[in-house]
Amino acid sequence: MQSYNIGVIGVGVYGCHSLEQALLTANGAAKVTSVCSNDELGIGCYGDKFEEESERYAEKFNAVLHADWRNVVNDPAIEIVSVMVCPAKKAEIICAALRAGKHVVTDKPLSMTHAQAQEICRAEKESGKRGFMLAGYHTRPLVKTLIEAINQGELGELKAVSLRLCFMGGIFPGFVPSVRWRNENPSAEMLTIGSHAIITLMKLTGGSVRKIYAVRKHDFYEAYHETGAEDWATLNCILNSGIVANVKVGRIPHRVPCEDIAIEVTGTDGYAQIAGDCLKFYPSGKNIQIPVNGGQVLNDTFAEYYSCLDDSRPAPTTFQDGLELQNVLAAAIKSADSGSVETTN
Repeated sequence: MQSYNIGVIGVGVYGCHSLEQALLTANGAAKVTSVCSNDELGIGCYGDKFEEESERYAEKFNAVLHADWRNVVNDPAIEIVSVMVCPAKKAEIICAALRAGKHVVTDKPLSMTHAQAQEICRAEKESGKRGFMLAGYHTRPLVKTLIEAINQGELGELKAVSLRLCFMGGIFPGFVPSVRWRNENPSAEMLTIGSHAIITLMKLTGGSVRKIYAVRKHDFYEAYHETGAEDWATLNCILNSGIVANVKVGRIPHRVPCEDIAIEVTGTDGYAQIAGDCLKFYPSGKNIQIPVNGGQVLNDTFAEYYSCLDDSRPAPTTFQDGLELQNVLAAAIKSADSGSVETTN
């Protein structure tokens, strides 16, 4: 496996840096050599210890610490840039990295707006480099197995999908929603958790959302209510294929043992259900059980990403997927604001 030098932009902005940690775990020859951190990249998890923790993070990898992200992007030794900044800053940085000849990995969503996501995809195409957006549960073994079964026609023609994804606790330890955080993101949990659910829906069905009716609420955490941010949302969708889907996402205070994504899929020839670590098919009665191991899934996903770089194949979740996600999110936000059904672009 080829070695890569990694540049990290956005130390401490979105939590524990699972992207570069997974990049290093999946490729023992890869190394973080350049790091950027400053308060303009988005609200972070370090608070008053921002500079101190950023220095410690750079020292951990024996990497150079920069105050200006352009120094990372323009470093000729860097081959992969991990962009862990708020959505409001993503488009400028990702486009600059691509145009500087770097591969880019980021988390969800791809940007703040659909137009910015389009700009990112254009920059990727012109650069010839590869973008990877970490989002969706389609890389989980049970979901992958279900997708394979759907593609092989085991359920017949898909008619309906129900998907529930709920997280417990904050985005990072000690996280409290703030007006600044809300302004740096297109939405709150409909975006943070909803992005995973929407990508998974599109991978399950192999199609795009055409119409959507969304409801956002803040019922579980007072801090969300105070900042006008939703802590849960429900999205009713019609896909271009005619499939109907209900997606429910939320950050809730109730912890459920083995809680993971819950999926129900109905086709003309059968029905399948994922609950916890079990996938069941009806009427066949086939039952597949695989324990949930999120850490292993993350490492395997990044190993696949490296393989895609070596073989010039699309990443597990592409920037084009990110553009499609941004399209759905924009329609969902508009629907929630207007109280009406909205059509995607």
